[in-house]
Amino acid sequence: MAKKVHAAPGRPGRAAVKTDRRARAIVAASTAAAALVVVTATAGGAVAQGGTAGSHAPRRIGAAPRVPAGATVTGTTASGTTLHLSVNLAPRDPQALADFVTAVSTPGNAQYHHYLAKGQFASVFGPAPATIAGVSRALKAAGLAPGKVSPDGLSIPVTATAAQASHAFGTGFRNVRLKDGTTDYLNTSAPSLPANVASSVTGIVGLSSVNTISSHHSAVRRASRHSSATASVPGRGAHTVTPHTYTPALCADFTGSGLTDGTDYYSPGKLAGAYGMTNSATAGAGQTVAVFELENVDAGSIAAYQSCVGTSTSVSTVYVDTTAGAGAPATDGSVGVESALDIEDLIGLVPGAAVIDYQGPDAASATDQNVLDVYQRMVTDDQAQVISTSWGECEAVESSATASAENTVFAEAAAQGQSVVAASGDDGSSDCYRATGSTAKAVDDPASQPYVTGVGGTTMTTSGSTTTQTTWGNADGGTGGGVSSRWAPVVYQGGVATTSKRAVPDVSALADPADGYPIYFQDDSQSADPVPGIIGGTSGAAPTWAAAIVQANAGTACQAGGPVGFLNNALYKAARSSYPTNFWDVTSGNNSVYAGGYTAAAGYDEVTGLGSPKEAGLTTALCAAKGTAATGASTFHPLSSPKRLLDTRNGTGWGLSSIPTTKPLVAGGTAPVKVEGAGGIPSSGVTAVVLNLTVTGTTGAGSVIAWADGTSKPSTSNLDWTGASQTIAASATVKVAGDGVVDLYTSSTTHLIADVQGYYTSGTTGSKYTALTPARLLDTRSKVGIPTTSKISNAVISLKARGHGGVPTAATSVVLNLTATQTVGGGYLEAYPEGATRPTASNVNWSATGTTIPNLVVVPIGSDGNVSIYVHGTSHVIADVSGYFSTSGSAFQTVTPLRLLDTRQTTALGAGKTLALQISGRDAIPSTGVKAVVLTVTVTGTTGSGYLTAWADGGSRPTASNLNWAQGRTIANQVIVPVGSDGKVDFYTNSTTNVIADVAGYVS
Repeated sequence: MAKKVHAAPGRPGRAAVKTDRRARAIVAASTAAAALVVVTATAGGAVAQGGTAGSHAPRRIGAAPRVPAGATVTGTTASGTTLHLSVNLAPRDPQALADFVTAVSTPGNAQYHHYLAKGQFASVFGPAPATIAGVSRALKAAGLAPGKVSPDGLSIPVTATAAQASHAFGTGFRNVRLKDGTTDYLNTSAPSLPANVASSVTGIVGLSSVNTISSHHSAVRRASRHSSATASVPGRGAHTVTPHTYTPALCADFTGSGLTDGTDYYSPGKLAGAYGMTNSATAGAGQTVAVFELENVDAGSIAAYQSCVGTSTSVSTVYVDTTAGAGAPATDGSVGVESALDIEDLIGLVPGAAVIDYQGPDAASATDQNVLDVYQRMVTDDQAQVISTSWGECEAVESSATASAENTVFAEAAAQGQSVVAASGDDGSSDCYRATGSTAKAVDDPASQPYVTGVGGTTMTTSGSTTTQTTWGNADGGTGGGVSSRWAPVVYQGGVATTSKRAVPDVSALADPADGYPIYFQDDSQSADPVPGIIGGTSGAAPTWAAAIVQANAGTACQAGGPVGFLNNALYKAARSSYPTNFWDVTSGNNSVYAGGYTAAAGYDEVTGLGSPKEAGLTTALCAAKGTAATGASTFHPLSSPKRLLDTRNGTGWGLSSIPTTKPLVAGGTAPVKVEGAGGIPSSGVTAVVLNLTVTGTTGAGSVIAWADGTSKPSTSNLDWTGASQTIAASATVKVAGDGVVDLYTSSTTHLIADVQGYYTSGTTGSKYTALTPARLLDTRSKVGIPTTSKISNAVISLKARGHGGVPTAATSVVLNLTATQTVGGGYLEAYPEGATRPTASNVNWSATGTTIPNLVVVPIGSDGNVSIYVHGTSHVIADVSGYFSTSGSAFQTVTPLRLLDTRQTTALGAGKTLALQISGRDAIPSTGVKAVVLTVTVTGTTGSGYLTAWADGGSRPTASNLNWAQGRTIANQVIVPVGSDGKVDFYTNSTTNVIADVAGYVS
């Protein structure tokens, strides 16, 4: 991910230097080749997408880069041009890595803060040695000389000429002149490798030298009340850093400048006070923080700042792809300013910490490979608990190979317990403006990366004891923010950022240069000594948040429970539970710098994210002790009437704790639902919850998946629908995580409702389950349980439960499969104890005439032994009993959801046929002693109207049904099925259909 340095208006920029350097390099290469050779894919390397059949047939990896907007093709690349590449490998199990990161960063998970040890990543998640060897052999066979694999096993370095790379990867190269005059090269096709190794490669970085990386800071202004615009020193980007004042405070260079602390700038002490951070010379003691830089830093400026604030912070440098003394000197008032801001801000706020400057080649000449090398070194060294970067480029310009490689490196950091914060940029909502001239909405990388905390910017003013904060945004610059074009919605933003993809930023801090950060920098044209100045940009906000994390890590809570690590899961969890206790909500302003952008509002927004830190509350949230999920044999507690935990239509359980939202759950989005402590459910000890899930206002076909928060999303489903404008419900028994939360994912945008019917606890105070041979208690079509064959319209049915269908007088709750059929218009069913107040939550929903729809319900039995079923609208109603709860019976055990059956992978279940499914011994289900199993059964690909019946293998097929459907529908329903003595259950259908069965738990 290489990025260009852009100069502030009014002074020549570094881009001109880069243009000259790149142009000379390309000319030199062509001269060495004696004549310009057209570099195209050779006959042996050229392949079509997919290539020829066979394990060694070439296969393309990723996509070819696009010529940037405003650029022109100037010819082919010289064959002798040297390319420094990395072949990036996928982790051995990417999903296992993602699951591990979720577990160690989710409060309540048993693995919370149990990170990998230093150097452990390669052996646990890195590619297998055989994979690395196979890719290396393929590279050698293609005529390349692969280097030693990286310590984490994720990349193999390769140095090659353009001609060699063209032959090896089946791609040509061409030169392009960018809009700023820079001459670069890029590959014309996606690279290819033999199919037997291509699947192990995520991308090849370095095939393109097009780069637009820049720092995110403003121009520097002299620390003087009378400094003029002509005295301004151009910055190289747009990031503002605010220092943290402590004792001793800033020296006379600032206090005697005529500028006012808290108005014209923020000293470290004033900034720390505003954000509730510790103001001490030992703040951050014992911690290490690393900064990412692509320039030299002036040691004299750092020393001047330390002298000014009275610190002796340890600052060291690690050189990556460069050496000490290489590159442009930090003496012109431009080079070294970003580094000074990052390092000096950290010195001011956490003077007790050690700072490591990871320095790569100058941004003017750095390539994507150089950028990736620096990040990878910061992570594989694993010396710093917190990593701060104030450099970035717009997503649209960055290659997919680079983005993918970065993503894996940042996941590695998260697995090791390293926090990564990144400035969100200073071009408002138009992050690509300076790279391509586009004013379209765009966000910055790496701030948009899923495993990175993106930091936006604010304007802050203090008057007396009152400090106010608004969005930083004006004609000169503004906080970057918006919606990613690359990354899917992330689980941690569920219900907070209801956007179609990852939203940026996550948080914010001071960035406005008008009241920015005091620094020292070197400008030989002004003085032989370091010059005091004031600077801004999100480049200041990022290290400020890094300092807040360092202080949290240094506190007693994190010292006992482990460093913060990847903080977004805990950040958003804290916001959902007690907003804005842990955050300073920024509610005014916008980031419309070059075009209409986003506007700040109460709660989360794509301008300042969740807001700025309130250190005390934030430390409590980020360093919380891990929870422990309740486990073991469980008993059931029915609710007297269902309680609504989530309704996206009106904001119930949706959004921040104090600021609900009424937006639907977007396709690919996740809704975290707090279970423990809500709706009359205990605050601890809950193993599972029985939910009635309803989708309404659907926008197309889709499905809902429910699972325990902080664990892997299963490849199962709980509710399915086939089109737009539907309302449909299904019951689900869901395992509850240690944080008391369950997650609900939808594949299609829809409103979602979750009503709790009851819950299981690990104690013995609840009811136990007894399975019955399913029996029909009610069928209004044929006078079963009711003296009529008429459809029911807006009326209550009294259904006798105790003493019927095998339900004894001691039963406290009954499990019914309710079905509405031959419906007229839209409507719903509600089941509740007879004699109780009718609830506001429904159990079965339909939205059209002629619908047949079932749902499993658990209903407490009224004192008269009956349950009531209210019909809203007009429909026939069927009720089949499958079991009951009482003080005797068997306990329930949860399992991780798993798909046990999917006939789509084999052959559909034919009309009139029976299928036996093995239950005992599958997943975590024991091989003996299982009396019943809880399944979500789905029919899809239905060929006509029909029904499905489930029962214990070896028994007689009952006359009751579990699922009913009309032709062409996909219907899911939860069933609790007795298990035969051979550990099997049977499925029968009277109409050919595919059948899917997902397990949620069992009774034993």
